Amino acid sequence: MGSPTAQPISPSGRWFALGGALIGLGVIGGIVLGALGFLQTSGRIDDFQRVKVPGSGMVNLAESGGYTVYFEYAGASSRGPSGTVNLRVLDPDGKHLELQKYDAIITYSFGSHEGRAGFSFEAAKPGAYRVTTAGSSEVTVAIGQGLGSSFVGTLFGALALGFGGVVLGVLVIVVVAVKRSASRRKVAAG
Repeated sequence: MGSPTAQPISPSGRWFALGGALIGLGVIGGIVLGALGFLQTSGRIDDFQRVKVPGSGMVNLAESGGYTVYFEYAGASSRGPSGTVNLRVLDPDGKHLELQKYDAIITYSFGSHEGRAGFSFEAAKPGAYRVTTAGSSEVTVAIGQGLGSSFVGTLFGALALGFGGVVLGVLVIVVVAVKRSASRRKVAAG
């Protein structure tokens, strides 16, 4: 009589490594995507065009669309406006643009820039826009496309990638553990 052959436990224990890898990749991918979003937002803030208060300057807008006027001053991300700033924006044809007051509180603090959204406006066409300011000399006007949607989208993407990887990895580990346990019982029973 031959010796009985041992039945292997299935599925393979290697599936645990796959679950762990999914968790690791999800977390690392989420961190990398979040860091890239942070760097992209920081770069966009650095690229804002600025006009000192009081003063006047030209702001070259490369494309038509919505723009935001931010007021930069020490403490902008934690407290309200620092003094009053009067602002006027003229389009490339010299027409006065209507500025919409920002109702939401949007702030940033990246590197040496700390700002708070003040107004928004629509640029009908690309070109040089004249910005004239009056008010507190502690403030600088910064103009650029809004930060909200791109930063929030990247943040949610990073969270989804990290959370999705963890959930999927844990799911693989649990399913493999349950199936291996059932396989052990079956082998032990005969």
